[in-house]
Amino acid sequence: MSAQLSASGYLGASVFDTFAFAQTVVAGDTVHLSGMTPLRGEVGALELVCPGDLRGQTEFELDILRRSLEQAGARLADVVALTVYTTDIDGLTAHADLFRACFGAAPPAATWVQVQRLLHPGQLVEITATAVRR
Repeated sequence: MSAQLSASGYLGASVFDTFAFAQTVVAGDTVHLSGMTPLRGEVGALELVCPGDLRGQTEFELDILRRSLEQAGARLADVVALTVYTTDIDGLTAHADLFRACFGAAPPAATWVQVQRLLHPGQLVEITATAVRR
């Protein structure tokens, strides 16, 4: 099993150290991805990407997902499970086209969950995923 920090350029090492997690954990051919967030930078200087823009935050996170998978030797087509946390489930359903464009005709199993709040007060969405490299 190996753990990787994100080389996708969105969170600095201090975030992973402070909160004691890895962006990606690979166990055999299974790739587990921690929640992708619309944040950039280091602890104490986190920048919220696309404030107030659920679509923009979701696009940013799906791009982080793609890059993190590539770093682990996987592709979007390898994603078998997705969990999407949002503070606005109605707003998120209006942007389902982003997920269709991302996963095409073979979407993963998915669960969308509305939550009261995420890590950053302006954060509207967070995505976790599991992939199996083929």
